[in-house]
Amino acid sequence: MSKALHRVLVTFGTAADGRLGLGFPLASQLIPRIVPTLAGYSVKQVSCGGAHTAVVTDDGTLFTFGINEWGQLGHSNRDKFVAAPIEVGLPDPVKAVAAGGHHTLALTTAGEVWSWGMAGEGQLGLGQPQEMRQVEPRLIKTLQGAGVVALAAGDHHSLALTSCGQVFSWGRGEHGALGHGTVHGYVGVELTPKRIRALPDPVTHGSQPRITSITAGPFNSGAVDSSGAAYVWGHGNGYQLGTGRAEHELQPRRLSTLPGGVRSLSLGQNHSLAVVGDGCLVAFGTDDSGSLGAGAASLQQRAARQPIRVAGLPLARAAAAGWRHSLALSEDGRIFAWGWSGAAGMGVYADYGGGQLGLGDDEDRWVPEQLMRIHTSKHRFYDLRMSYLKPWRALQVAAGRNHSAAVVETELDVRDLVDG
Repeated sequence: MSKALHRVLVTFGTAADGRLGLGFPLASQLIPRIVPTLAGYSVKQVSCGGAHTAVVTDDGTLFTFGINEWGQLGHSNRDKFVAAPIEVGLPDPVKAVAAGGHHTLALTTAGEVWSWGMAGEGQLGLGQPQEMRQVEPRLIKTLQGAGVVALAAGDHHSLALTSCGQVFSWGRGEHGALGHGTVHGYVGVELTPKRIRALPDPVTHGSQPRITSITAGPFNSGAVDSSGAAYVWGHGNGYQLGTGRAEHELQPRRLSTLPGGVRSLSLGQNHSLAVVGDGCLVAFGTDDSGSLGAGAASLQQRAARQPIRVAGLPLARAAAAGWRHSLALSEDGRIFAWGWSGAAGMGVYADYGGGQLGLGDDEDRWVPEQLMRIHTSKHRFYDLRMSYLKPWRALQVAAGRNHSAAVVETELDVRDLVDG
């Protein structure tokens, strides 16, 4: 038989520029759909950029697809976009990937960090750019031997976390996204990785907690340490940093507003999500199209200056904040979505449809709703409400500007990938 338990990639939302990886014709997906060309791989991680997607498999193969105007795919140099996954050639297997607004970072098993895509503002960490568009992966030499274990990428900046808990940032420092403060009142560009000195550093102060995770929004950044304390910096004039102030933070600021310690932190354009120690999900920032999940009556067109609990959710494992939409992953593998579900012509090549909530339409949601169905092909699906269909559970969720993705485990019958 052709049945087996698989970890597959599902994508949903606008198909503009090929960012869903489903090939032609480019057609928005209102319900998550399995990317069939990756069904033979065991998918480990997915990262959604501004209009492109990057996927890592268990064997360390890296695939990318979507828009390629700045070379952010790392292949297909002459193509403006690619509608189906193509492998990125790197010298060693990939452990993790981070897709930014217009660039991509990859961490290999050799501990090396490679970057490609838009290069004009230092976000590739390669020093003075020779060209604005870097179409082939290049090694960030200054991070060799640093022990990098995690990466994060915003629209024009990048972050790296080392095994000893140090955080490096580089790229455009606008709004304080790099966390280095000012020099003579000026927030500039860092062309190579620079350590963020305002964060806890157990290397120089052994008693301090160690940073264990990093995250990046389009123009801001965050980190969580081993004690569960969260730090945020960068763009904050929509209260999206959770500090209670509608102000940018030029250096990391420890959040005192998150109860019980932080397990997961995700930063969007104007809102943010955090899973706190008891598994509850909280949101803060501007409530664009329901992105805070607080209901239309209470917070429509308003902002949460302090973190508020997102009601109606089970205990959460992680969350993903997109431009104006939100995803939550429960402890038992269910996906919930809310916020904006449309598109505003944010693409260059065809298809401006929405559907990034995966709920079957392009209507906004002001409270969380559970995703019940994944499509295996155009007309076939697995639905959690139907006991005779194969069940599925999600292991990871990712949110881009107006598309979403998830790593899903299911007993896949490969015959269901083809309509017939």
